[in-house]
Amino acid sequence: MSNQPQISRRRFLGGVIAAAVAPQFIPRRVLAAETAPGRKIQLGHIGTGGQGSGLLRNFLSVENAVSVAIADPYQERRERAGKMVKDSQKHEPKLYNDFRELLADKSIDAVVIATPDHWHVPVGLAAVRAGKDVYIEKPLGHTLHQNRALLEACRKENKIFQYGTQQRSQELLKRGIELVLNGYIGDVERIEVWAPGGHGGGTLEAMPVPAGLDYELYIGPAPMKPCSKDRITSQGSYHCSDYSIGFIAGWGAHPLDIAIWGMDYDQKGPVSFRGKGEFPTPDALFNNCATWDVDIKFAGGLPMHFMSTNHAKPIVEKYRTDVQGKDAKFFGDGTTFFGSKGWVSMSRGGTCASNPAWLKLKECEGTRRVLYHNRYYKSFVDSVRDRSPSIAPIEDAVRSDALSHLALLAIKSGGEVVWDPKAYQIMTPAALNAQMTHPVRGDWKQS
Repeated sequence: MSNQPQISRRRFLGGVIAAAVAPQFIPRRVLAAETAPGRKIQLGHIGTGGQGSGLLRNFLSVENAVSVAIADPYQERRERAGKMVKDSQKHEPKLYNDFRELLADKSIDAVVIATPDHWHVPVGLAAVRAGKDVYIEKPLGHTLHQNRALLEACRKENKIFQYGTQQRSQELLKRGIELVLNGYIGDVERIEVWAPGGHGGGTLEAMPVPAGLDYELYIGPAPMKPCSKDRITSQGSYHCSDYSIGFIAGWGAHPLDIAIWGMDYDQKGPVSFRGKGEFPTPDALFNNCATWDVDIKFAGGLPMHFMSTNHAKPIVEKYRTDVQGKDAKFFGDGTTFFGSKGWVSMSRGGTCASNPAWLKLKECEGTRRVLYHNRYYKSFVDSVRDRSPSIAPIEDAVRSDALSHLALLAIKSGGEVVWDPKAYQIMTPAALNAQMTHPVRGDWKQS
C-alpha cells in the first residue's frame, strides 16, 4: 500500500464557479527578493470585537507573524486591540477607523477579517483587490452572489483564503473524515447535520450613537436604520436580516463544512431543498429564521437532513450515547455520515462511531487523506508565506455557505428549490434567482 497521501476532496467542478483552473501557487522562497529568510508575515486585523479579539489573541501566538495594524469603527475596540498587540509583541500597531486606510498599506501581507457578518465579503473583496491574502470568519456572504464574486476575485488575484472553520484542526474530526473517505462505513447512504438555532427579540428603540463609534461605516452596505442598543452588538449581526441570514449559516457553517470536507456529492449535479423553519419575531430586530428542518437531496439521490439542534436532538441521541442523560456532552452541532457498513458522527464535543475501534486507529488503512494542520492560525500564516493551499479554501467555503442560503430560500418559498451547482443558479423556481443578490446602500462593491 502506498504511503503517499492523496488529497481526496475535489475542488469546485464545472460551470461558472469551477471552470477556472485553481491558482498555481509559487513557493515564496523562490521569490528571493520578496521575502528574506525569517521575515515575519505582516498581518492587519479588521474587526476586533469579541470574535476579532479572540482571533487577534490567537494570531499573536504564531511565531512567524506580526500584527502591525488594526481597523475598527469602534474607537474603544481598536485601542484595546492595539494594547493587546503592544503587550504581546512589544510594538505599537497602526490604528485605523476605516479599513480602507489599512488596506492601502502595501507592507501588509494578509488581513484577518472578523467584522459584522454583512461586511465579510465586501471587506474581503477590497482586501484581495488590494493585494492581500485573507482569513475570513464564517459565515461567508450575505448573498449567493457575494460568494461567487469573492471566489472569482481570489482566483483572479491568486490570493490565499482561509475560512474561519477552526474544527478542521481537530485531529479527531480529521480522523473521522478519513474513515469515511477510505470506506470504513461502506458507501455513504445519508448524512445528518445539525447546529444551534437562533432566537427572536431585540429592541428597535432608537438611541444616540455611542461616542467613539463611526455608525455610518459600521452600517456600511446595509440599509441605514436608527441606532439601537441591540443593533450594534454581535447579536444584531447574528440575528438581524439586515446583516446576516441567521444561525442557519452563522453556526451551520461549522457542521456543513465538515460535511463538505468528507464528500463531493454537492458538485455532481442538481441539488434539491425542501423544508420548514420558524421566524419567532419577524417585526423585532432579531427577525431571522431561528429554527429549521430541511431535507436536501444531492445528485444520485444521496439525502442530507439539515436541522437546528432542537429538531436534531431526539434523532441524534438515539445513536450518540454521549448526548444522552444529564451529563450529556451535547454541544449543539455535528455531522454524521451513515454508510452501508456503519456510521461516524463528528462534532466539536467529540467523535463517535458504530465501531468504536475505528476511533482508536491513529492512521486508517487507505490512501485518501485530507489536507490537515493541527495549528489552525499558523496554517494560514504558513500558506501566506509559502504560497501553499489553505486547509479551508474558498471553494469549500462557497460550497457549504450555498447549502445554508438555499435551505433558507426553500423555507421561505414553502416548496422545493432545485439548484444547479455547475451553472451556479436556481433551476426551479427560476424566480428565486432574483434573491441571489439584494440592494446595497452606497457604492460598496459586492462583485
